[in-house]
Amino acid sequence: MSDPLPIQPLTQALDARIELPGSKSITNRALILAALANGTTRLEGALFSRDTRIMLAALETLGFQVSADEAAHTITVRGEGGSIPVKEAELHIGNAGTAARFLTAFLALAEGGSYKLDGDPAMRERPMAGLLDALVALDAAEFEFHGEAGHFPFTLKAKGYRGGSVEVDASSSSQILSALLLSAPAGSAPTTLSCPNVRPFYVAITLKLREAFGAQALEADDAGSYTLEPTQYNSPGSYAIEPDLSAASYFLALTLIQGGTLKIPKVGNDPLQGDAHFVDVLSHHGLRVDAENNEWTVACADPRDIQRGHREIDFNTISDTFLTYAAIAPLLGGSVRICGIGHTRLQETDRIAGMAAELSKLGQLVKEEPEALTVSIKPNELRARALKARNEGKLLTIDTYEDHRFAMSFGILGSFDLLEDGQPWLAINDPACCGKTFPDFFEALTAIRTAKA
Repeated sequence: MSDPLPIQPLTQALDARIELPGSKSITNRALILAALANGTTRLEGALFSRDTRIMLAALETLGFQVSADEAAHTITVRGEGGSIPVKEAELHIGNAGTAARFLTAFLALAEGGSYKLDGDPAMRERPMAGLLDALVALDAAEFEFHGEAGHFPFTLKAKGYRGGSVEVDASSSSQILSALLLSAPAGSAPTTLSCPNVRPFYVAITLKLREAFGAQALEADDAGSYTLEPTQYNSPGSYAIEPDLSAASYFLALTLIQGGTLKIPKVGNDPLQGDAHFVDVLSHHGLRVDAENNEWTVACADPRDIQRGHREIDFNTISDTFLTYAAIAPLLGGSVRICGIGHTRLQETDRIAGMAAELSKLGQLVKEEPEALTVSIKPNELRARALKARNEGKLLTIDTYEDHRFAMSFGILGSFDLLEDGQPWLAINDPACCGKTFPDFFEALTAIRTAKA
């Protein structure tokens, strides 16, 4: 593990432009669809990170022709029209939830195929049972578990999708439903998925991407069921990956606490990703975002005018951004109850417990609940602890739990000139964990300090 990274505070209002990496969620969905499609697809603006490299490596192991140009941010995939060339393989999924779920549903297509899947120790604890149970109920696959039932590692015996109806438990992750929405239509008969309780925004991304690859528009009926007709996906030729709006949340927060203006290109006024709604959370505090000519202009005139007072915010549908908000909460005044986030205990780490621990370390009063977190702001205690550490020749140091979102969220907090001397007061343990979705995050943060728009 690398040494803690001191965060250099910004000392002036922003006047910068940042090119965000492509969305992990969109890149990995598009890779699956490109492999399922007829024809060759060129993905433009693709993300290159640990999670997407895991997906690329898996597709290559499975016999797909894939070429990547990291400098140009492009990936080319030759689809196989719903078949998987290699019928027996071992795949290591790391801690990539999208790859784990999307590939598992994808592999069920290969009737007669046998695939052993495993991942990092953290991946072995992440929920898979809702997907595995649905595949068994559809008679699309059977599983031999090599550890705890319902979890990695396991061997998947593929039987193919031959239609049917199933109730899908995607309460732990909407990726479980998305995985089936992507791959089940490549089977031979209609499939009905009943899933009334699922967070909608990431499913909406899946449905829009299906359309881009030639599927008919699809929506749930009143009971929350999706009926999937057999579908032959076709390559659109090229597909542009939208910038990662979960990553945008960090720079939106930075603009709020620092003031000034930041431009984010290649994002329109109706983006695919639900995390765009994080803008609504910060608009309460005075952040303004204008979308014009496929570019966001983000501005906050005066951070001293941030709206304060107790708030309760439901982050259920934009839960990847709750850490961004919680990390800067000590600068916002008042108190906040962040709710609707119980499922984040089952992500890369227990994000509620981790955030409670790190904010408590910074002197904030935190109440942890099964599905919520209440933070009572103590700005004077934060400054006192930072000053005490400085006087001892140390910095306040954040643990990141091998979770990229902890590193990036607290990287934004550390960018605030808390002690008003332009010197670091906060450090981040294991900053390299950002490689999961945004390998160049801290370089981008450094560039903003001197960049001009």
